[in-house]
Amino acid sequence: MGRPAKFDRRDMAGAALRLVAERGPRALTVAALAKEIGAPTGSIYHRYESREQLLAELWMEVVEAFQEAFVAELERATDLEGAVRAARFMAEWTRAHPLEARLLLLHRRQDFVAGPWPEALVARAAALEPRMGAALRGFGKRAFGRADADVMLRLRYALLDAPFGGLKPYVQSGKPTPALFEELVEATVRGVLGAIPWQGERSPR
Repeated sequence: MGRPAKFDRRDMAGAALRLVAERGPRALTVAALAKEIGAPTGSIYHRYESREQLLAELWMEVVEAFQEAFVAELERATDLEGAVRAARFMAEWTRAHPLEARLLLLHRRQDFVAGPWPEALVARAAALEPRMGAALRGFGKRAFGRADADVMLRLRYALLDAPFGGLKPYVQSGKPTPALFEELVEATVRGVLGAIPWQGERSPR
């Protein structure tokens, strides 16, 4: 029976996340990661084929984890109150995951891999937008009886764009998000989504 690996992918992923959160994607090289965890570069290459794969997997894992949590929150929502909870969740997630929030809010996918993505991750990356779109459409139909272009635009703004935009300056500066932020998020959601005419038999509001 062989000896367990001294450095596993979890250790490497955690160290990679710290490097990116502190110094940005360009700082994440195989040599820098090896130095961060005190491992030979060969240990890194044993688990990752290239720096590009390392960067792509790190980005994917963070984005997928956030999306899974947010979609789960949204899928439980059936009305305007549920939308408020989903939007407020973003601030809660950011406080609970400060390193991941820096990666998600301060960098683009292209900052990690500018060219073609590693083949093993292409399908996972391609599924992100359809999955989010399906969650938003599902909520629109449950809460408002429709998910046309107007509803989808309002949902994306109220639940994603506005909270992300409001959170970004705090994440960028390293300052804590004020408690008042959730109240502002809630006011935005109620103002933007509350204007959608209800077409069902009963109003969710």
